[in-house]
Amino acid sequence: MNGQPRERYGNVWGWGLRIGLAGLAAVVILSGTSRPAWAQAEKLPTAEEVLDKAIDALGGKAAMEKQHTRVSKGTFEIPAAGQKGTLISYEAAPDKYYQVIELAGGGKFEGGSDGEVYWEATPQGARILEGEEKALKVRDSRFNAPLYWRTLYKKAECTGTEDVDEHLCHKVVMTPELGAPQTYYYDCKSYLALRMDLVLKTPQGPIPAEIRFTEYKKADGVLIPQKIVQRVLGVEQIMNVDSIECNADIPAERFALPEAIKALLAKSKTTTKPAAPEKDKP
Repeated sequence: MNGQPRERYGNVWGWGLRIGLAGLAAVVILSGTSRPAWAQAEKLPTAEEVLDKAIDALGGKAAMEKQHTRVSKGTFEIPAAGQKGTLISYEAAPDKYYQVIELAGGGKFEGGSDGEVYWEATPQGARILEGEEKALKVRDSRFNAPLYWRTLYKKAECTGTEDVDEHLCHKVVMTPELGAPQTYYYDCKSYLALRMDLVLKTPQGPIPAEIRFTEYKKADGVLIPQKIVQRVLGVEQIMNVDSIECNADIPAERFALPEAIKALLAKSKTTTKPAAPEKDKP
């Protein structure tokens, strides 16, 4: 993976919050220390109870529904590779986004959606996301996704407690219709999401990922993590948010498909074989 970003962060916003700020390739799950059996003897809350409290912890349904667009700016860094650059993310309800990472000497990495087509473009080329990759981005790019967990996932289960950076957390496993389950860790006291584990479907195959969310601060009444750390096959990638503008006026063309993606769409239409005609009915 050579440390370069490929895919968006899972939706820190979409699910934990809107993973949605920068995309990367993949991440390595680091297993936390399990709690001893006696520590889990108390009756666990239901996933619904945890997730509803998580919404309240972020600022509540009413505050979240007041926001319709968001522009986030910050820095992106891969310490092990000595690379650092800028990151900008544009989001608009219900499911449009565009984000770009520019690394000094490392090129430009883009990703986005006009609400129908999900794509990414790197120095290696542009591509349209399909299957499980697209399904993850659909969940990830849903604006204020925590409010819609009941429709984004077919099942949610609180399976236990686990320590995350010395914080005891409720472990909630979310199973989507398409793709591998995603596991979230919510602080038992604050109910803020501190970590997310998932398996990314990539052209190189499935890759386990871990993302951590810290330094929550309010933006127009809603808490958003200002630091997101993702580990990709042992390589740490860090995003720091410097500014967030809510309900910004984002021009529609910001979410327009790039010419390279339009060309891929046109090519796919010309190469798609026509369906075989149905046999005449007797």
